[in-house]
Amino acid sequence: MSTSTALGLNDFYTAYNGTAVGTFTLPLATAAAPAAGNILGRIYYIKNVGTASLTIAANGSELIDNQSGAGVATLTITPGGYVMLISKGTTSGTTWEVALLINKATPTIAALGATDTATFSGAALTNFNNSIPQIIPFSTGDVIVNQGGSAVWNDAGDYWQILESGVYKIEGYAYFGSGNATSGTSGWAGINLNITKNGTAISNIIGGNRANIMAAIADIANTPIAVNCIVHLNAGDRVYLTMNWGFGNKPAGDAHITAPASLLESRNFSLQQLSTP
Repeated sequence: MSTSTALGLNDFYTAYNGTAVGTFTLPLATAAAPAAGNILGRIYYIKNVGTASLTIAANGSELIDNQSGAGVATLTITPGGYVMLISKGTTSGTTWEVALLINKATPTIAALGATDTATFSGAALTNFNNSIPQIIPFSTGDVIVNQGGSAVWNDAGDYWQILESGVYKIEGYAYFGSGNATSGTSGWAGINLNITKNGTAISNIIGGNRANIMAAIADIANTPIAVNCIVHLNAGDRVYLTMNWGFGNKPAGDAHITAPASLLESRNFSLQQLSTP
């Protein structure tokens, strides 16, 4: 099954193969035979074989006994995870018991690295010079590591799509060069490297770093800028790596993200899942 659903009387083992976050809702404790008022002993086996997290939700005000304090309204199965649930025969409170829950042992580690040159020119350069963050591009072929299943790269939009809520460490790295003479009278160019969430405007920045580069060096060389942050992300969030002019001289013709010949990777963009909710 690839979409959210309400489990019924004829369900026993159900596999979820969705690519987006989904929910399986358990039936009401009073919903079925054999005994009026409860479904004591009913068992559901659920496995997540998809690439997104799956929420198991109790019905209405009922709860799931996860053997850790009070009952919970929902629990999460990560990609590759498995759960066995048994009806306790009660009609309110904790009506379902977790008999077995296995989630992935490996947290998500996802990383990109690129060696080609990215150039901002024309409208992109105008926006860059107006301090509007511009997306640093990568491609599907740039993915060097992606394990754990909690994030996936969206090549069309150049962002990490978060599939599982949790705390993530995000890191970005790029080499900047103006590629030609800068405009203005100050002796340096200011460049911001940003991590943005759910958009690329200044207001979407959740992490950033700044490099003040001598104008002469910016004209003819490349300067590394690194950024990192630890932040809670929700399933469905999008995370971008962006760059914009900060202060000082502006690039006059274009702006490059590239690397000296001695460096293998000119830019990278990675995230690591530190914990789940």
